[in-house]
Amino acid sequence: MKKVSITMIPILILLCLGAPALAQQLGPQSLAQLQESPVGSRVLQFLNAINEGNRKDEAFIQSLFSQALIDKRGAARLADMLADIHQNDAPLALYEANRKEATEYQLKLMSGDGKWLDATLYLDASAPYKVKGLAIDVTFSPSAVAAPIWPEVKAGKASSTLPPPVSEAELAQKAKKIAQSYADMGWFSGVILLAKDGKPFYQEAFGYADEARKAPNTMDTKFRIGSINKDYTSVLILQQVQKGRLSLDDKLAQFGLGFPAAMAEKITIRHLLNHTAGFADIFVPEYLDNIRSYKDIDDILPLLRDQPLMYEPGTDQAYSNYGYIVLGAILEKTTGKRFGELLEDQILQPISVNHTHYDIAENIEGEAQSYRYTASGKKVDHTSQLEYPTPDGGMYATANDLLAFFQALFYSNTLLNDEMKALLVHDFEAGVSWQEVLADPLSGAGYAGGGPGVNAVVELFFHNDEIFIVLANTDKMVAEHISRRIRMAKAGRSAPKAQLPVENYLYQYLDSKGAAYLEKNMARLLQDGGYGEPSPDFLNRLGYNLMEEGALPDAIEVFKANIALFPQEANGYDSLGEAYLKSGDQKRALEYYRKALELDPELPSARQMAKELEE
Repeated sequence: MKKVSITMIPILILLCLGAPALAQQLGPQSLAQLQESPVGSRVLQFLNAINEGNRKDEAFIQSLFSQALIDKRGAARLADMLADIHQNDAPLALYEANRKEATEYQLKLMSGDGKWLDATLYLDASAPYKVKGLAIDVTFSPSAVAAPIWPEVKAGKASSTLPPPVSEAELAQKAKKIAQSYADMGWFSGVILLAKDGKPFYQEAFGYADEARKAPNTMDTKFRIGSINKDYTSVLILQQVQKGRLSLDDKLAQFGLGFPAAMAEKITIRHLLNHTAGFADIFVPEYLDNIRSYKDIDDILPLLRDQPLMYEPGTDQAYSNYGYIVLGAILEKTTGKRFGELLEDQILQPISVNHTHYDIAENIEGEAQSYRYTASGKKVDHTSQLEYPTPDGGMYATANDLLAFFQALFYSNTLLNDEMKALLVHDFEAGVSWQEVLADPLSGAGYAGGGPGVNAVVELFFHNDEIFIVLANTDKMVAEHISRRIRMAKAGRSAPKAQLPVENYLYQYLDSKGAAYLEKNMARLLQDGGYGEPSPDFLNRLGYNLMEEGALPDAIEVFKANIALFPQEANGYDSLGEAYLKSGDQKRALEYYRKALELDPELPSARQMAKELEE
């Protein structure tokens, strides 16, 4: 569960290295002071990079971010971060800039849809003062100043004043239009539910629950909800805290789950809840290759129990499904009940819902099949390959059951008291009361789940008691694309037109004109389609989609085009090596794994595969 936010992006906490060494004026900064200072100018460059929106190439990333941060996170991932913030929060307006240290700025920002954001930017201690770290989060504290200091406002024009929100009837019309545009592409099938005060004012189903039988989705269809399971798990944990049986600061060592003592003494329940425990994720080859053999918590817990942590608990944040498996084990140990039984007794029965199931699809009546949306636009039924549900994901529910859960959770004391609700929406840290949350007209939360053939989003606007739900039995984050546009429509903003996933868009040209044409014209095609600057990730995703479809020759040609366009990206050679290996050409596979290692000697997949092939 994420901090209070009506965006879908996770909290961004990036590496911070070194110590500031400049001795210049500290405290609140005017726009002129920012512009005149080399360090302050870098802050404005960072904000401008977000507002511009076009995808930044590697040269720009190198010019903006410190090399230490690029080495840790990767240039492509930093470019993705800028794009994500732009998509969810642009245009940003800067209200306050406080120079806390010589190269540390605390910023008060307003997002394009009216949320207040607190951001801290850390810069290198010496010229050219590149960005070495960032933390950004939604806040309940508005700015003390009335107007933004940046961007500069032309005379007679309003600053970042938001248009008035639309009515429920208008929003229903806009939501239908948005959803239909994605359904017309063949990408979206699922349901939309928009509710006020716990009562739907718009709900509609699109597409098929079962393509083979042409069985349509309805509002009674049960959809797989992915990681929204985690929110149920969080509630179960907080219920035990509320009863005094657990504390958020209890150590993992207290529960006798078999973890090494040195590790278990460092990890708290709070770390597990907010993804700061240091655990990697469960999607290791051993798990992925035998996914249906892992049926419950006891099967999965040993996977990473003896593996080293990624970082010291509490020093970083990395999303980990495994952490929620551990929370499930703690619940079973504490209560003496199996997780599914506890879920039924403590949540589903008290809120009187009957269409939420902690089970696999084969055992559920009226469920939607889950379809992978391939690069060629086909829908491939993935249902039989989906894992068993566990505390981290995989339940099925109707949209109305999800509405009942979140309505009971936040607008009654049936599941949690006000103190626990405040912890739940504040990343399990004290510091804000539930009354403050409800009083803030901009407060909200966004929860999402996804996987092959699955995407689910629930967005809450606490002050107005509004809940928006989008459930899809297709993937590639289609529900999140739809929900974001509905959120923008609610705020009176013009939503960008619906777009295919970039790999589907590029496939059209690959299919009709070939890989050579794609390579030669990629920049223009992306610009024409509104996808911004080329990225090595675009063709890489297309290549992997084609491999999944069994189109290995096409995948190889796409990977070749990718390394021709981005010859310094080690991952492109690694992907081409994998494609050749799948085609049975071990000699060429080894050749490209070695080329990947020439560019990045520490690339794990290339190192492992080169070693295996050499042996």
